[in-house]
Parts: sequence; structure tokens; C-alpha cells
Amino acid sequence: MLTAARNIIFERVTEKKSTSPGSVPIEKQQRETAQYIADMILELRNMAKSAQLYQVMVPLEYSYYEAFSAANKVEIPPEEAERLRELSRVAAELETIPEDY
Repeated sequence: MLTAARNIIFERVTEKKSTSPGSVPIEKQQRETAQYIADMILELRNMAKSAQLYQVMVPLEYSYYEAFSAANKVEIPPEEAERLRELSRVAAELETIPEDY
């Protein structure tokens, strides 16, 4: 549920693209910021691990993966997304065919 909400917010934010000449597109700025955050969290996680503070380490580990995935988000081309939807429909249809067919 949180992932879906985060994706909706991310989509709304990325719809507002920067159009000023010479400015950095918002998507690039977000990815660079997320990568910086991921690097900082990884350092904190490593410190917690070396001090055997596992209750601190685990949430940092999750935070790192969230920031890393935001920094390295892969955008699927629209035509590929439609192809995947079509494959999903075909797979669902095949599941309804009786086995003795």
C-alpha cells in the first residue's frame, strides 16, 4: 500500500517537468538526491553493523534499498508495458483452459 502511494506521488511530481533553459530536469535531480541519500544511509548501516547494533542496522538496510531503488528506477517504455499486459491477459486465458483439453 505504501509503495502504491509512493508511486502515485512520484508520478505526480515527475509530471511537473522543469522547462527553464539550463535547469536540471526534476527526474535527474530526484535520482541524484536519492543516490546521495542511499550512500549516506549505507555508511550509517555499516557503522551500525560494525558496532553490532542490529536493531538499528535493519531499518537502515530497508531505507537503503528504498533510496537505492528510487535512484535506479527503470522506466518501462509504453509499448513494452502494453506488451506485458497482453501477455498477462493471454496467461490468464490459458489458466482457464481445462487440463484435459
